Amino acid sequence: GEERSKQLAYLIATSRKLSKPLSAIVRSESGAGKSYLMECVAELMPPEEVQYFNRLTPQSLYYMDRDELVHKLLVVDERDGAEEAEYPIRTLQTRRKLTLAVPIKDPSTGRIKTKMLEINGPIAYMESSTQATINPENLNRCFELYLDDSAAQTARIMAAQRRTRTLAGLAQDTRREATIRGHQNAQRLLRPLKVVIPFAEVLKFPAAWLRTRRDNERFLSLVEIVTFLHQYQRPVKTSADGVEHVEATPDD
Repeated sequence: GEERSKQLAYLIATSRKLSKPLSAIVRSESGAGKSYLMECVAELMPPEEVQYFNRLTPQSLYYMDRDELVHKLLVVDERDGAEEAEYPIRTLQTRRKLTLAVPIKDPSTGRIKTKMLEINGPIAYMESSTQATINPENLNRCFELYLDDSAAQTARIMAAQRRTRTLAGLAQDTRREATIRGHQNAQRLLRPLKVVIPFAEVLKFPAAWLRTRRDNERFLSLVEIVTFLHQYQRPVKTSADGVEHVEATPDD
């Protein structure tokens, strides 16, 4: 199940390849499968392009290698584990880099000097939460994915759990590994092509709320990543100044 949520999560994870990646907060009650959804999607990405955290401290992101996060997918298991690092995460989402001024002592002179640390993005970001209220500063940077908590979905999950204990379940495990490898290798083949939306200027978006300035940008990035993901099914064109690109369609 969860057709819409898993498809959107896959697109968000793939958007790490874009100059303006997307982010998501997966929301539901405890036990609904938030972490499982994120884990499944993250598994389909190349392991070398995923950073998975249970907890982030306030300064942890600032002391990573300069390019360690460039075009990576960051996944935080639970929102509680990322609350201390909210500000640097938001900065990476919006400005696509972090800068930190740190006072250090020069060992040769004993004088205090300021050293600039710079951590480059951009990043795609996913986290999960059971919280009823979340800081609006975080929400307006993310897609909200709500999981199906109906009895019918619970019955489907239980049936799938029982199936894993059967002979058919063993065969499914083998197919699962092949599926994961296929997706990871397909992701590695994605080229850093630009995307053009020829009809972008005729699109309309609600303008009554201030937050839609960010929502509109996320909507355009969502169209962009659908096109980007289908780059091998589209003709690659070259602009007048020599930039290779693929074009979005209304279906995207």
